Amino acid sequence: MDIQFRNIKKQDIEKMVQMSAEVGYEVRYENFSERINELIKNSNIAIIVATNEENKIVGWIQLEISSFIFSDKTCNILGVFIDKNYRGNQIGRKLIVQAQEWAKEKGCLFFRICSDITRIDSHAFYKHMGFKHIKTEQIFIQKS
Repeated sequence: MDIQFRNIKKQDIEKMVQMSAEVGYEVRYENFSERINELIKNSNIAIIVATNEENKIVGWIQLEISSFIFSDKTCNILGVFIDKNYRGNQIGRKLIVQAQEWAKEKGCLFFRICSDITRIDSHAFYKHMGFKHIKTEQIFIQKS
């Protein structure tokens, strides 16, 4: 399978909304579109899409650079989504490799992903990709 990678385009949004819903993230097209339009203005954020031979999106990854006071520059994977009909075709692995290249270009020394405790299959994939499980944490949120 020939996979190509590129930055996100407006025409990608509808398929990205669908793929997000496949794994439980229900979001309206309008909200998704607004967020993406804001995110792509930020040079510390990347959204890379994977397309098949027909130029249809089969996966995507969202990245963000963090500059913590207490650690070196880090690239965070905020989401990896693969179309359910294309899973098992090395697309996730290829997206991670593309993301790592972007992170190196940006001067990141670390590459990190946080994954929900229930996503056991994802954890196995990340370990296979060379990620190390370093901690389990609780996340707290408060509406502003």
